[in-house]
Amino acid sequence: MTRTMHHLLMLLLGSLLSILATGCSMPVLKQDIPVSTNPVGARIYADGQFAGVTPARVSLERNRSHILTLVKENYRQADVVITNQYQKERVYLKAIQSGINSGLFFKNASMGMGSGMNSISNQEETGEAYILTPPAVSVSLMPLSGSAAAASLQAPTATAAYPESDRNAAMGQGEMTKELLKMGAGAALSQTAPIGKETSSSSSRNYVTSDGTRVQEKTTTSVGVKVNPAGLIGVLDTLFQ
Repeated sequence: MTRTMHHLLMLLLGSLLSILATGCSMPVLKQDIPVSTNPVGARIYADGQFAGVTPARVSLERNRSHILTLVKENYRQADVVITNQYQKERVYLKAIQSGINSGLFFKNASMGMGSGMNSISNQEETGEAYILTPPAVSVSLMPLSGSAAAASLQAPTATAAYPESDRNAAMGQGEMTKELLKMGAGAALSQTAPIGKETSSSSSRNYVTSDGTRVQEKTTTSVGVKVNPAGLIGVLDTLFQ
């Protein structure tokens, strides 16, 4: 099998794996948030949906933010925002590991790049890239009196704005993705055998010596060139600038 055919097969395999991965929806991870109130017995609404009575644990999806609303008769309604925070260091570390492993296994830089990008997307889709904060909720409810107490018994409507996820803090995702691609591709290139090519040329000349002898001389010249793919890693820096 030629090198070109091998490269095409690796690209085809990577595309097939990507299609299969995106075609199967993965379950979204959840995080249990303990919720307590003083006094106890408050109704819990998660994003406007009834979720239990305090004290209780509420299971929330990690790939988005939420609003918990606490309602108890004769007490003021309390709203608590649960924010999903982007765990960039953990996400990129796992993506880099995935890219390097794929690059080493297939000995192909493109497979390393694709694996790293898919890892980031999958972690964000399943919620693995996020953690909900605060991890626990404890609220002291404020008492009401008169007509205001009757109004507090109505089911709450979540109207507060959802905060933005911490995706762009410190180093942007684009910069980290570039580093990921370079590391994954570099690992694959470093394991690839050197590429070599050898060319040869020959020449001959005829002449007659002073004593009348005819002489034929043949000269053959060979030139070999080898390129180590590991040396191409530096080129990746230029490509991503």
